Amino acid sequence: MTIRFGLAGLRHPHLEYLLKEIERRLDDVRIVALAEDDPALREEYGQRLGVNTYADHREMLAREQLDAAGVVSVNGERGRVVVDCLEAGVHVVADKPLCTTLADLETVESAWRRSGRLLSLLLDKRFYAPTLAVRDLLAAGELGDLALAWSSGPHRLRRATRPGWMFRHATYGGILNDLCIHDIDLLLWLTGARAGAVQGLAGNRAHPDLPEFQDHGQILLRTDSGLLATIEAHWFSPEAAPYHGDYRMVLTGTEGTAELRWARDELHVATHRRPPERMPLPPPGSVAGDFLNAVLAGKEPTVRTEEILTATRVALLAQTTANSGEWQPWNATPR
Repeated sequence: MTIRFGLAGLRHPHLEYLLKEIERRLDDVRIVALAEDDPALREEYGQRLGVNTYADHREMLAREQLDAAGVVSVNGERGRVVVDCLEAGVHVVADKPLCTTLADLETVESAWRRSGRLLSLLLDKRFYAPTLAVRDLLAAGELGDLALAWSSGPHRLRRATRPGWMFRHATYGGILNDLCIHDIDLLLWLTGARAGAVQGLAGNRAHPDLPEFQDHGQILLRTDSGLLATIEAHWFSPEAAPYHGDYRMVLTGTEGTAELRWARDELHVATHRRPPERMPLPPPGSVAGDFLNAVLAGKEPTVRTEEILTATRVALLAQTTANSGEWQPWNATPR
């Protein structure tokens, strides 16, 4: 089987995750069409990929016999595009965030359940080598029961290169939903938590001329597994740094601690039985590759749909009630 793949939206550089993976496996996947309402982007990628192009994703879905689609549209439009793809009988891998409102999330979940198709999200941190290594340590009980977690998601803004839609709330959706979703997903995945409560904080410290833009934020998360977590994100990552962001997570368990330093591809661990050490790492994986393998095999991807729906709900509850000071209860999406 060769997957006939379409691109529905080309609005974020995360698109390259998909393109690089597909370029490595041309025997399995072939991009046959793309849809983008920005004429310049449509022409650029149409020429680069040599495929049929459309201004409207709905026309692409009607005319092309697609097996799967990558949705990298504007954040505020993404939920609707995902629904249209699922209702057309197409498997979907979307960029994060999945959508920007709780109402859109309910619509996406309903469409997924009706469609019987796969739905995954580009949560690439799941497949980084330090993440895979700490997952094995936790499964072996090396850290005991997780009690505390802290993570930081700094991002370089590079404002001059950012499209205008990222600075408007209706089209961007907010920093907590966009940037914190990665670490929410990781903590729920690593702990197996099924319920809890969340609250969010967000602000604008350095961009008063962009009143709808949040340049920093924080999520406080509690889970039924006993974890208390603080998840931070901001757009202040140093422009002169060699990395986009010095992403980190510290996990504190009853038997030891682990620090994931993703920007440096390192995992540092110390327990009651072993002194501090830098751990050897396994080969990294690929979230896009995992999705494509699942389509080919007719099985669930590692990033399961109910997991991304739960993580998205937690992020949206924090985002939509940011600065209210109220804890918002959440429950895992049932299989």
